Amino acid sequence: MSNSQPFFDFAPIWQSRVLLIEGFGIAMFSAVAGIILAIILGLIIALMRLSRFKILRGFAFIYTQLFRGVPLYVLILWIYFGLVYAVGIDIPRIPSGIIALALLNSGYLSETFRSGILAVSNGQREAGQALGLKGWQVARYIILPQAGRIVIPPTGNQFIDAIKDSAILSIIGVPELMKVAQEQANLFYRPFEFYTVAGLLYLVAVLIVSRGITALENRFAKYSRKSGSSENSVVTTATTDASH
Repeated sequence: MSNSQPFFDFAPIWQSRVLLIEGFGIAMFSAVAGIILAIILGLIIALMRLSRFKILRGFAFIYTQLFRGVPLYVLILWIYFGLVYAVGIDIPRIPSGIIALALLNSGYLSETFRSGILAVSNGQREAGQALGLKGWQVARYIILPQAGRIVIPPTGNQFIDAIKDSAILSIIGVPELMKVAQEQANLFYRPFEFYTVAGLLYLVAVLIVSRGITALENRFAKYSRKSGSSENSVVTTATTDASH
C-alpha cells in the first residue's frame, strides 16, 4: 500500500473549522468597521476639500496625500507600535487594524466623494437656491443624494479592497483568517489546504459584496427611472422633501 499523503486532505480543515470561522468573522468585522469609519472620514475630508476656507482645504489635501501614500503594512505597524513610543497610547490589536483600514481607505474615498459631488451640475444647486433652499438643504436634499448614487461602484470596490487588506492585520497578531490559517498550517503541516480554504473564503466574501453592490446600483437605477432623471424633477422632489 502507498504511504503517500492525499493531494488535498480535508480532515485538518474540518478539525479547525471553528477557528477558521472565528478568524473569518474577525476579518469581516474588521473590514466592515474599517470601511464604515472610512466612509465617514472620507465624506468629512471631501467636504473640507470643497470648503471655501483655505486652511481646511490645506489640511484635507495633506490628509489625502498622506494616507494614500503610506503603505498599509507601514500604517498598521506605526499605529500599533509607534503610538506607544511616540505618545504613550496603547491601542489593542483589533482596533489598531480597524483604524489603519479606516485611515487608508478614507484617503481614497475622500477623492471618490469629492469627484461625485463635483459631478452634480451647478444648475441643480442654483435651482435649489432659487427655490429658497438654504445651503445645507441644497447639499442634503439635492447634491449628496445624487453624488451618493454616483459613488456606489467605487465605494464598493474600496470595500472589496478592505476585505482583502484585512489579511495584513495578521502582522500585529490579529486572530483573523490568515493568522489562523497560518497557525493551523504549521500545526498540521498542511499549508496548501489551509491557504486554499482561506483564499476561497475571501473569494466568497468578495463575490457576496460584489453582488450586493450590483443589486444596490440596479435599485437606484430603477428608482431614478421611476422618479425621472431630469434636473427639474430632482430639484422639485428635493424641495418637497425639504418642506416637510
